Amino acid sequence: MDRLIKTGRYLCAATLAALALFSAFPASAADKATLRLDWVNSGYHAIWYYGLDKGIFQKAGIDLDVLEGKGSAVTAQTVGNGSVTFGTADTAVVMGFIAQGMPIKIVAGYLRQSALAIVFPADKGWKRFADMGNAKIGYSPGGASSQILPALIKQVGLEGKVQLVSMEPAAKMTSILTHRVDGIDSFGFLVVSILEGQGFKAATLPYANEGVNIPGLSLIASDDTIKKSPDLVRRMVMAMNESLAAARRDPQGAIDSLMKRSPTLNRPVVLRTLTLSFDLLDPDWGKGKPMGWMSSEVMEKSQDILMKYSGVAKKLPVASYFTNEFVSPN
Repeated sequence: MDRLIKTGRYLCAATLAALALFSAFPASAADKATLRLDWVNSGYHAIWYYGLDKGIFQKAGIDLDVLEGKGSAVTAQTVGNGSVTFGTADTAVVMGFIAQGMPIKIVAGYLRQSALAIVFPADKGWKRFADMGNAKIGYSPGGASSQILPALIKQVGLEGKVQLVSMEPAAKMTSILTHRVDGIDSFGFLVVSILEGQGFKAATLPYANEGVNIPGLSLIASDDTIKKSPDLVRRMVMAMNESLAAARRDPQGAIDSLMKRSPTLNRPVVLRTLTLSFDLLDPDWGKGKPMGWMSSEVMEKSQDILMKYSGVAKKLPVASYFTNEFVSPN
């Protein structure tokens, strides 16, 4: 009996030791990844921080670090050179770089409806681009519309009449509020909510009114990441979609997560920005398709627009720009 008791104690101790050793090493470590945003923190970026706080990315096995951006062009370049794993960038900018040979690709649509617009004081009464004669328009050379706006100004017959004033993205708000410029180019939903918070009555001239309706923000990755880590890309797309759905259900909670990172932001303004951005998630051409799905027909038309307006000279197979491989099927 004593021998059995000793044997049992030995086995118990050995088992506990093995369990302690096993618990010291997790079954599988999360993949580290970085996401560079298209711009500095704003309301529509809340979904990423909410996804982190709700454990959505962790559940997907991703240890994600979210970095603020300095314009879509900078984001695309840092994804292309491998400085970051993923990025959110304007589709037009991304397509322009891909046409030049940059090794990046859209792996999911994000804000799939175009948000590009000229934002201006409502009392100017502009109804179309042609009404902007002799105006000063603030724009950012590295911004979302940098490859389109100059050519679009020429297209509507305003070359030499409209003055494009180059400035950093953060300077646009001050410039329009202080009347240094007559309007600014930006995402209409973003700027209008900020100006409303300042008591400024704003109106917009959407680029779509002039036939430029390229999808808005997209999630991008480098060709190297897609080739070497396809499972990571798939999990990132799934986590993005889950975070979007969660933020739509609880926009107040999503803004809580944003404010933890950027406490000086104006809460009512960024909440308004977030809720306005939801209108851009589900374009008519995406109905019945999974979140993040991109249309070959829409992307073909987008390439035609870029070739017409922004100097993209080489027509590529549309699959060069995007893939639906990582978007969950219906």
